[in-house]
Amino acid sequence: MDVIVMAEGDIPTGLAREHRYRELVEEALLAEHVDVDAFGSCHDLAARAAREVWNG
Repeated sequence: MDVIVMAEGDIPTGLAREHRYRELVEEALLAEHVDVDAFGSCHDLAARAAREVWNG
């Protein structure tokens, strides 16, 4: 069975963009660690974080 994680990249009120970006990178790293087949988002910030993890 394929497992795909979709992360929400929206930034809650009062949270710095950089903080949310770091959270998304951590989420992508965890997904990679547990062998998730794909990690994605419909938000540009999350997509950049995932690309950073998988592309080095």
